Amino acid sequence: MSKSTINDRKREHLTLAGLPSMQMSVTNGLDSVQFEPCASPELNLSEIDTRCRLFGKELQQPLIIASMSGGTRASRQLNQTLAAAAEEAGVALGLGSMRIAIEQPQQCPTFQVRSIAPSIPILANIGGAQLVQPEGLSHALRCIDIAEADGIFVHLNPLQEALQSQGDTQWRGVLDAIATLVTFAPVPVIVKEVGHGLGPSTARKLVDAGVQYLDIAGAGGTSWAAIETERSRTDNKAQTGEVFHNFGINLRDSLRSIQQEETLSKSLTLIASGGIRSGLDIAKSIRLGASFASAASPMLAAANHGTESLTECLEQWRQQLRISCFVTGCASLQDLRYAPLISPQHL
Repeated sequence: MSKSTINDRKREHLTLAGLPSMQMSVTNGLDSVQFEPCASPELNLSEIDTRCRLFGKELQQPLIIASMSGGTRASRQLNQTLAAAAEEAGVALGLGSMRIAIEQPQQCPTFQVRSIAPSIPILANIGGAQLVQPEGLSHALRCIDIAEADGIFVHLNPLQEALQSQGDTQWRGVLDAIATLVTFAPVPVIVKEVGHGLGPSTARKLVDAGVQYLDIAGAGGTSWAAIETERSRTDNKAQTGEVFHNFGINLRDSLRSIQQEETLSKSLTLIASGGIRSGLDIAKSIRLGASFASAASPMLAAANHGTESLTECLEQWRQQLRISCFVTGCASLQDLRYAPLISPQHL
């Protein structure tokens, strides 16, 4: 792929991802998850502590700013803003796809934000379609080095690639490539979808490949099918992609289906993403079995107004999570896993 093509694609992705029309019109399912209110919590709000640890580093809340972009002037500034706010708020930071840093080494500084965020987990990122290529393993290890990362995302986006002009559609061998990376990577490997969800069948295959961390990225948030359809430029390609705008398994159903299989739930640390929009959504996700949550769209919207705006957003989410614990009578995140639900049989 030419330099101009990949740079243009990165710019378009960043612009389109912030548009309301690129959000799915279906919900992530969390609206049906309702906590039973506890009118006598028998604890003080000041006692509630939402701190946790990810890859040996402390977070102030179980939140990861999700992978977005890199490789352009605008995305370099975005990553610096995200890193500064993440460091201030004590949350983890996922970098966007680092393919461009491998193909264009001059773009490496886009992803080098460790000096801005020295104490939080930073997560590198490579696509499954790139990992399966002949030098995929060495490229993944290079991404870890470039970012001075504490972990690496492998993003799985077959639908997006199928709809993308000149997308990577050679996916045979991806699972074996992931298993190899798990073996040789010096940091944990997190496998994630990009917004169309991961069900138990895929989760089982990934566990068999040695994966221990899974980012659900369920339907209900940003639709990368919609983004690629918008970028298609031709009526025929647009019509091909339109039917996939809301494709996928939503966040609630993905969490539920994986939790129902005991061997999977015991083998995986789950990250909930796909339409996460508040600290209450984080609380609901933890109740459904996730250990962390991740969000992109609201973080991008806040970051467009600067570091202070994003820091305020992150603090608001932390307070919403603390209040969620308080009004359900939960003194800790661990207690939140067992908070009573209204009509839980319907979940």
